[in-house]
Amino acid sequence: MTDMSRREFIKVSSLATGGLMVSVYLAGCITKETDPTTTTTSTTSTSTSTTTTSSSTTATTSEPEPTTTTTYPGDPNAQLRPNIYLLIDGTGAVTITAFRSELGQGIRTAIAMVIAEEMDAEWERVSVTQAPADSDYGDQNTGGSLSIKNHYQILRRAGAAAREVLIAAAARTWDVRVKDCRTEPGTVVHPDGESRLTYGELITAGVEEEAPRVNRAKPWKDPSRFRIVGQPTTLVDAADHLSGTTRYTNDLTLPGMRYAVIARCPTFGGRPLDYDRAAALAIPGVTDVLEIEKGVAVVADHTWAALQGREALNVSWSRGSLAGTTSAGIQQHLIDSTRSVGSSRIGAAYDIPYLAHAALEPMGAVADVRSDGCEVWAPTQDPQGARRTVQNLTGFARSAVTVHVPPVGGKFGRGHYDDAVTEAVHLSQALGAPVKLMWTREDDMAHDRYHPMSRYQATAPASGSSRPSVRSNSAGSPIPTGAWRSVGNHPTAFARESLIDEVAAANGIDPLKLRMQIMDRAARRVIELAAEQSGWGSPLPDGWGRGIAYFSTFGVTPVAQVAEVSVEGSAIRVHRVVCAVDCGVVINPDTVRAQMEGGIAFGLTAALKDGITIEDGAVVQSNFHDYRLLPFDEMPEVEVHIVPSSEPPTGVGEMGVPPIAPAVANAVFAATGIRLRSIPLRL
Repeated sequence: MTDMSRREFIKVSSLATGGLMVSVYLAGCITKETDPTTTTTSTTSTSTSTTTTSSSTTATTSEPEPTTTTTYPGDPNAQLRPNIYLLIDGTGAVTITAFRSELGQGIRTAIAMVIAEEMDAEWERVSVTQAPADSDYGDQNTGGSLSIKNHYQILRRAGAAAREVLIAAAARTWDVRVKDCRTEPGTVVHPDGESRLTYGELITAGVEEEAPRVNRAKPWKDPSRFRIVGQPTTLVDAADHLSGTTRYTNDLTLPGMRYAVIARCPTFGGRPLDYDRAAALAIPGVTDVLEIEKGVAVVADHTWAALQGREALNVSWSRGSLAGTTSAGIQQHLIDSTRSVGSSRIGAAYDIPYLAHAALEPMGAVADVRSDGCEVWAPTQDPQGARRTVQNLTGFARSAVTVHVPPVGGKFGRGHYDDAVTEAVHLSQALGAPVKLMWTREDDMAHDRYHPMSRYQATAPASGSSRPSVRSNSAGSPIPTGAWRSVGNHPTAFARESLIDEVAAANGIDPLKLRMQIMDRAARRVIELAAEQSGWGSPLPDGWGRGIAYFSTFGVTPVAQVAEVSVEGSAIRVHRVVCAVDCGVVINPDTVRAQMEGGIAFGLTAALKDGITIEDGAVVQSNFHDYRLLPFDEMPEVEVHIVPSSEPPTGVGEMGVPPIAPAVANAVFAATGIRLRSIPLRL
C-alpha cells in the first residue's frame, strides 16, 4: 500500500460522483516484499491441452460459464473506483483499464480476466478501456513478453481490493461480520446464504466504507476456485476486429486535420539536394511542402493528394556516406572475423540476415500541437517513451502531453521507436493544425529498424557432454537496427540447437536423446512432451524428416518444437509442427496457443522467405512481393501442448519464434543429410 498524493486523491474522488467512496489506492508498481501474493501457498493445476490447427481446421473453445446473477437497472452515474485499474458503476457493469499496448497478443483480455477473476465479476458485464501514457501505471513498455509476468500479482491485488470493499459495504448494510460474507459473480452473499446484494445495488445505495488493506490473508482467491482464469476465452476485441470496426491510428480523424507523407532518401543518412515544390503544389488538394530533418513532407487535404504530391516532387538526393554499402560486404566482414575452433571441440558459424518487422500496420501517427499542450495518437509499444519524446520536442510539461494508444496492428518491436511520432509533431507544430502522418508499406520496408545482420558461432565439446556455447558477432554498420520479435534469442537458438544436432550426428546419438542428457529438468519436460506428441522415431514418407529444437526465451519460458518437413528438389515444405510450452499459470489457453502459432508463422517467414538486402546504401526490398510473408497455404498444421503448472505466469508473446528455424533446419538434415547454416534456409 502507498500513501495517496493530493493529485491521486482528486483523480479518484472526482470519479466517485455518487455512491461508494473508498480510500484504497494501488500504485502501478509494488515490490516483492509488499506483494501479498508472492507468499501464497495456494496452487493450481492447468490441464494439459492439445489443439490442432491448420488452414482447414479451427480450434474449438469454451467461454467461462455464464452467471445467473440478476441484472439490476441501477444508476450508471454512481461509480466505485477502488483503484486505477477498474471502475464499477451503479448497474454492476465493470470497466477495466488496460495499461499495456494491445498488439494482437491479447493483453487487454488477459488483464481483464485476472482482475475480473479476483473481484468475482460477471464476465459478460466486463468491458475494457485503454489507458493513455501515465506513469501511475508504472512501466507501460510493452515488450519482452513481460506484461502478465510482471503484473499478475498487481492485477490480482486490484481485483481483490474491489471485492473486499464490496463485501465490507454489504456487511455494514446487514450489520454482520465481514468474514461471514462471501461473493458469487457480481453479488455479495449474506451469511444466511439466502440474502444477496449485487455490486450495482451496493454502489447505488451510497454506502460509505473504508477499504480494508488487502494483506496476506483471506482476500486472495484460492486458484482452485478460478472460473475465468484458465478458461479459453474469446478476445474482448474480437467482434470489432471481425466486423472491421476496430479503429487503428490511420482510421482517426480530427477537425481541421491535415494529411502528410514524407519523401525520404533511399540511402540511409542521405539528404535532399533539390526538389520540385511547385509541381507538388500543383496537385489538387496539396496545401504545403515542408523540408524537415529526414526529408520533404507533402501536406494535403486528403491522403491521395499527399501521395500524388510526393511523386511530383522529383527529389534529387545527396546520398551521404553510406552510398556504396552492401549487405554482402557487411557479411564478408563478419565471415572474416570468425574465430577458429580448437581441435577438442566441434564448432560452426550460423548466419542471420537483416530482417524487417513487416507488421501489417505500417508506422504512422496523429499529432495535434496546440498552444496549451499536445495530443498524440500512435501505434506505440512505449507510450511513456513517446510522451517524453513529445515533451522534448515541444517543451511542454508532462501534464500537457497526452499520448493515446489505439489498437496496434502488430509491430513486433518496431513500436519501441518514435520516428513517426517525431515527424508528426514537427509537422503539427509547423502547420498549427492536427496532422495525420502516414507511412506507406514501401516507407515502412525501406526505413525500418531491422533485426541486425549477424554471425553466431557455436562450439561444444566433441563428446557432446554439455550444451554448446554461443558467441555473437553482429554487423557494426550504421544500418538502423532494433528490437525484433524475440531479439537475440532467435539467432542464438538457431546456432545452439543446430550445433546440438551436429554434435549428435558426429557421435551417432539420437538428437532427442542428446538433449535429454544435457538439458535441465524444465527443458526436458517440454522436450519430452513435444517428442512424444509428435511420434518421434515413427516412420515418415520418403523425402521427409523430423527435427527438434528447444529454447527458453529470455530464460523464462521453455518451448520445444518438432517440425516435420519434406524436401523435393530445392523446395522445403513444413507440414506439421508440434509445440510444447511451459508458461506457468495459464490465463487464457486460447492466447497461449495463438501466440505459439503466430510465433511459428513469424519464425517460418524469417527461416524460409526473404531477408533484407542492402545495395548502394539502400534497402532492395520494397513490399510483400519481394519481402514475402508465409502464405496461408504454406502454414503447417500446428499442435500446441501446454504443460500443467502452478508456478507464476511467465510470457508467451515471443517464445514461439526461436525454436522453429533450427527445428526446420534439423529436419532438412534428417531428410537429406545436408546441413543448412544460413537463414533464409536454402538448398
